[in-house]
Amino acid sequence: MLSREENALLTRVGPGTAMGNLLRCFWQPFALASELPGADCNPLRVRLLGEDLVGFRDTSGAVGLIESKVKAVTYPVQERGGVLWAYLGSAQDIPRMPELEWTHVAASQRYVSKRIQVCNYLQNVEGEVDSSHVSFLHSKGAAPDAAGIQDLRSTLPDYMARDRAPRFFVLPTEYGMLIGARRNAEDDSYYWRVTQFLMPTYTMIPVPVGAPVSFTAATPIDDENMMGFTVTWHPDRPLREDEIAQIESWLGVHTEVDPVSFKPLRNKSNDYLIDRALQRSGRSYTGIRGIREEDLAVQESMGLIFDRTIEHLGSSDLAVIAMRRRLLEAVRALAERGETPYESRMADAYRVRSAALVLPREVAWNEGAAEALVATM
Repeated sequence: MLSREENALLTRVGPGTAMGNLLRCFWQPFALASELPGADCNPLRVRLLGEDLVGFRDTSGAVGLIESKVKAVTYPVQERGGVLWAYLGSAQDIPRMPELEWTHVAASQRYVSKRIQVCNYLQNVEGEVDSSHVSFLHSKGAAPDAAGIQDLRSTLPDYMARDRAPRFFVLPTEYGMLIGARRNAEDDSYYWRVTQFLMPTYTMIPVPVGAPVSFTAATPIDDENMMGFTVTWHPDRPLREDEIAQIESWLGVHTEVDPVSFKPLRNKSNDYLIDRALQRSGRSYTGIRGIREEDLAVQESMGLIFDRTIEHLGSSDLAVIAMRRRLLEAVRALAERGETPYESRMADAYRVRSAALVLPREVAWNEGAAEALVATM
């Protein structure tokens, strides 16, 4: 469990806070490029890291972000991968943007979505690095519907159901952490889900090698709200029609939102449209329709800022513990010694992918998965 001081350090993100200062050392995704569709379009109200800002495109089409009241500060903005990114740190020391693979592929090769989530950003990141919950929260799933759309929960490997207590391994990297969750496969093999945690709040969801990869980012709006960005991309080809249809079935890691507010249509106010009959049938652990909504239900029901001083962690929480420690080390190094997080200077190190694969038991997981984890752009 965390101390009260540590819990506050990690969750308070406004101007002048220790975590807020750390996050300002990194580029932050804050809007879809389509929210500012063209030169001299209507401005966009943006709340980011506890600041009220205004995004705009000038006559040349360039994007900017300014303080909404005094208009004395303009923050640098870049458009990359269909997303607008802002840097709220020192104007004298602006790092390169992280070289994420999906920001370099053609628009036809990626699908980007945004949602508003009503809870502290850390609750989302903790869920993303935790592979153990998948065997429970996302277990079961309905058969394909009339259009042939398959609920992704029903396509998860049997290993996830057969071994619900994965063993975790964590390795530090130049950009964050590599997280391996090991489950028993056959007598001579293990099933590995390898998650990427990329500083400060990004993750990549494990997928079979060769399948489209998915990225998530948790951008704090303030202490009690966040923006979630999810990107699914294929590095070598355009996404197929069936892959886009799968995404837009809203059964997976993307969720259906109001196109103006970006609030999920299935949310806390309507109990995520839970289907108790479906839950009782045993075909769904939760009775909630999509994977992302199941995560939302858990993360938002914890409260706006979860009190981590009362939790009880176990071996299955190793990745969560390691991620928090990484953030705490960076926060304290900046606050106490003025050390800028080195990950913010490692733009090229972000050229990675996640993977889910079966390896012989005698093969070291990080070595056996190494080729699959490298972005080849």
